[in-house]
Amino acid sequence: MKKLNLNINPAEFTDDHGHTSVKGYFAVFFALMFFTLLTVLMHLVNFGLLGNAICAMSIAVMKASLVIYFFMHVRESPKIIALVVVASFAWLSILFLFTIADFSAMYGDGPGNLNHPLPW
Repeated sequence: MKKLNLNINPAEFTDDHGHTSVKGYFAVFFALMFFTLLTVLMHLVNFGLLGNAICAMSIAVMKASLVIYFFMHVRESPKIIALVVVASFAWLSILFLFTIADFSAMYGDGPGNLNHPLPW
């Protein structure tokens, strides 16, 4: 009977790429706080129904990109992972654009210009 060799070198399982420093994490934190403040202050400006949706989604995409890039370590991952993340964002954008186009086709300029009530 053959004996199982359990001599494992721990160095084989370590990663040798650089990680984000604490200063980098604080920079990302302050950027996220800035975008959160921008989201809160955005209610003071009225760009119309579609304009407000586009602005809110743009801010949300920037915040999500920061979280994915730094906190989910896409920055330190192989390039194929980055490609999958970008393709996922592209597909999500297409879905949102179709949803916005459908909403705009059904309800026109918004709730104030309707002959029938919105479903919610």
